[in-house]
Amino acid sequence: MIGFHVTTPKKYGRYQKTGAILPPVRWWSTRYSAEKWMRKTNRNVLLAVELPKERFPLPIHGGAWWTDQIIRKWYPLQET
Repeated sequence: MIGFHVTTPKKYGRYQKTGAILPPVRWWSTRYSAEKWMRKTNRNVLLAVELPKERFPLPIHGGAWWTDQIIRKWYPLQET
């Protein structure tokens, strides 16, 4: 399954250096929801991430989900 993860350029650099997004990892099921969160939090890197089967709802963050698994596959969708 693919989800959408929002982050900062600094953290994205860390993901690239280590090859992993360390838990807890927050993500959204739609790009629209992730982009709303980007605007709200002034973050400007959007990634599509391959998600593990283990995931949990995080309703206080606009329909977000989270996982306690390490994410090792992602694809940049937007960097500014």
